[in-house]
Parts: sequence; C-alpha cells; structure tokens
Amino acid sequence: MSFVEKHGLWSGAQHAAAARLLEEVESRALRVVRFSFPDQHGVLRGKTIAAAELKHVLENGVTITTTMLSKDTSHRTVFPVFTPGGGFGMREMEGAADFLMVADPGTFRPLPWAPETGWVLCDAYFPSGAPVPFDTRRLLRNALARLGKAGFEFLAGLEIEFHLFKVADPHLRPAQRYVVPQRAP
Repeated sequence: MSFVEKHGLWSGAQHAAAARLLEEVESRALRVVRFSFPDQHGVLRGKTIAAAELKHVLENGVTITTTMLSKDTSHRTVFPVFTPGGGFGMREMEGAADFLMVADPGTFRPLPWAPETGWVLCDAYFPSGAPVPFDTRRLLRNALARLGKAGFEFLAGLEIEFHLFKVADPHLRPAQRYVVPQRAP
C-alpha cells in the first residue's frame, strides 16, 4: 500500500489528476518533474525527479530534510537541528530528520522555459503520515476555511509599481545610460 493510500491523503479528484499527470508527462516526453513546497518565506524548495520514477514518487512522496523548514531568507539553517526536538521541540525534526513532499497532482504544469521539465506543488507530511505543522499550503487552506466560516472570503491583488523617467537628452546612446539626480523646483 502506498503512503498516499495508507494515510488517505488524496481526494478522488487528486487521484484522477495524478492519472492525467502521468499521461501528460508521457505524451510531452518530459524527462523530469520538479517537486516543490513553499517554505515560510515563500521560497520554493524541493527536488527534481526523473520521469521514470514519477509513478512511485507520486504514490509515496519525496523525502527531504527538515532543515529546509529551518532556513532564513539567506538560506542558512538558523535552528539547532541536531538538538533534542530539532530546534522546534518536535521529535519528528530531531537530527535533521526527513519529511515527505506529497504532490498535489492538480497543480502540475509543464515549464515552458525549461525543456522537458514539469513542476508540481507539494504538501508536507512526516513519515508517520501526520501533517507538518509548518506546511504553508496547509496553513493557508486552514486560514481560508476559518475565514469562510466567519462569512468572509480572501481577495488578493498584485501591487504594480513603476518608475517614471524623463529623457534628458534624446540623443544618448545605450552606453551612456545613467541617472541624473534632479533638484526639486
């Protein structure tokens, strides 16, 4: 029995999406699939898996060290992972133990900028099948569910920033580019 089946991690829709994912990888002749999870800073962390191993990995997850959950934005491990509790007071994280990235097959996309490469987002589980409490996708889903129960829904948008420049000399060549500070009138 696979890890996904043993712990009942996928819905019927996800099982169907996994079958479509395998078909698409084969029909597009993809060679690798990147498995990723967003860490606490929004940085995607993960591993690249050969297409030949894809079916097994979809059913059983990909192991990755729990130190990926203890990085700062400069990618340095900032918690004492080799201490009791792994710096988080959790036995499952002691000694930089592994956790499993389990694909959410509905998120699969071929990457247009990376030939023969696909990508899928993952959820994080300990080998026991328990969800990793720092899994940002799960944290977001739980927050959205609480928001919905309170009668609200989440709406986000892109903040578009731009810079406005004044051309001081229309005859400047690209090699002469620089910013000229202007004094306020």
